[in-house]
Amino acid sequence: MNSAVANNKGIKKFIRFQGLLGFLAIMSLIIALLYIFAESLVKSAIEQGGGMLLGAEVNVASVELEYSPLILTVNGLEATDAEQPSHNMLSFKQASAGIDVWHYLLGKTIIEQLDIDSLEFMTKREKAGDVYRQKTLDDELNAQTEQSLLPSVNLQLPDVNALLHNDNLQTVRAAQNLQSGYKEENAKLAALKEKLPSKAKLKAYQVKVKSIGEMKVKNLADFNKVKAEFDALKVAFEADQARVKQAQEQLLASKERLSNQLTTLKNAPEKDWQTIEKEYQLDNVDTEDFAHILFGEKARGYYQKAETLYQRIAPMLSKSAAEQNGQVDRSAATGHFIHFDEANPLPEFLIKKATLSMVLSQGDFIVDAKELTHQHWLRGKPSELKFTSTNLLATGQMTINSQFSVEKSGDLVGNGQWLVKQLVLESIDLNETESLSLTLNKGELAGKGDFTFNQQKQRSHIGSNNHFILESAKYQGQASSTFANMLLDTFKALESLTLDVSLDGEIADPKLSLSSSLDSVLKGAFEKQIANKLNDFKGKVNTGLNDKLTQSLQMNSKDKVELINFETLLTDTDNALETLKNSDVVKEQQKKLQDKATDKLKDKLGDLFG
Repeated sequence: MNSAVANNKGIKKFIRFQGLLGFLAIMSLIIALLYIFAESLVKSAIEQGGGMLLGAEVNVASVELEYSPLILTVNGLEATDAEQPSHNMLSFKQASAGIDVWHYLLGKTIIEQLDIDSLEFMTKREKAGDVYRQKTLDDELNAQTEQSLLPSVNLQLPDVNALLHNDNLQTVRAAQNLQSGYKEENAKLAALKEKLPSKAKLKAYQVKVKSIGEMKVKNLADFNKVKAEFDALKVAFEADQARVKQAQEQLLASKERLSNQLTTLKNAPEKDWQTIEKEYQLDNVDTEDFAHILFGEKARGYYQKAETLYQRIAPMLSKSAAEQNGQVDRSAATGHFIHFDEANPLPEFLIKKATLSMVLSQGDFIVDAKELTHQHWLRGKPSELKFTSTNLLATGQMTINSQFSVEKSGDLVGNGQWLVKQLVLESIDLNETESLSLTLNKGELAGKGDFTFNQQKQRSHIGSNNHFILESAKYQGQASSTFANMLLDTFKALESLTLDVSLDGEIADPKLSLSSSLDSVLKGAFEKQIANKLNDFKGKVNTGLNDKLTQSLQMNSKDKVELINFETLLTDTDNALETLKNSDVVKEQQKKLQDKATDKLKDKLGDLFG
């Protein structure tokens, strides 16, 4: 008895039962309060955390918690769009998630099943939500002008007379160059002509040569005088011949320049026509890609929006991959982490299965997902997404199957396929410009395609091939130009239309390629409509160009005659000087002197022997 009392006293010495009971009472109260207010706390956390993340008011109608197993249910969530506070960026009726408590306590969020009911986008709010900060969306998400551009083909051909008076025509420029060329070359030759011996001078030369030939030569002294005068005259002849040669060389250079300019002028009309064909795109209608013109801007706009959203999501998916790869320092010195290798490691965040129902203006969608995480390498399974709709635009069916995975290096890869059929389109604006408004009244669309993407640190790539066919189509619209009327008439006659769209290249700036049966149909209609008009236009233009050529040649005919006359003058002058230079007057005077000496010798011999 005494021993028991002693033990009891010993326990009381170390444990104050009043304090223990107080501690248990307080902990019980805290647990009770947490149990009572847990749903309110979670609701408040979602609203405040979501508001901080999105920069705008987030409202939750209620939150429900079930504890065995732990299931969190969120009812009536509305997230305000920061750029349009009168609308919700997203909203849903109910979302429930079953969370693995044990793994959650170990720092991992493992959701066995996630269900979201009636997810909607851009629905109108009863009252505008508060905006905490303005979202800085990229320019790609801003309102885009989804307006197709009509081809720059100018079917309203220009006035022929106005076109032919355009100073940019090669024929006009070549004619001007030839005319100025004649003036410049004639000026050079005229300067040289002034230095040439005149007819009077040549006549004086002839008189001088004749007078030398008529000089009396009685003795050797007289002969030497004749020879000296003729030699002096030959020096003058040679100086004049040098001037003639200089003029002949200049004439040859002038003729070569003018000949080249004349050839350019003669070829100019054909080159002008080629330029006109290219400017007004009359040489080859194949260069007109009507599919790009009508659908390219819209396709590019849709892709830019999707690409911007993708670029926002991709870094989030690959961020933790870098951490898992050892790039984040978890030093033991800080005491924050003690890492244990697991036999079957799980990602930090994982949704094993999810079902999502979406209510869009185009129809209702069901999304089934598996293995949603950002650390796919841990379980060796890719994330799978399947979109299904059976009432797309009331009658259409659409299926999208895709999968993606984040590798340990941080690379994000994925692929998918899609299929659409029996999709009835009504009142779709295809084009809205000043010259043409075009609307698809009704048509049935079908299509299929595939895509792949690979987001790496150093490079990224996307590839996609898509085929669409539109049948039983009816169009209406208004046109205000010849070409626009041709487009409108062609569309009204179309019952079916195919369109192929492909993407290839860097994710941020891929090459967009479109082709369509519309191209060949419009090409044929285009050629048929413009054939007669084009031939008449071509005939008038070419006639006008050739007339300009003829007029230019006639205008320069006088200058051409002057060149010919100058060439004749040079030839005649050179011949005259050469003839004078080669005159036999000296030889004739020498012969006369020799004859006189012979006669004197005969006379002396006659006297001697007579």
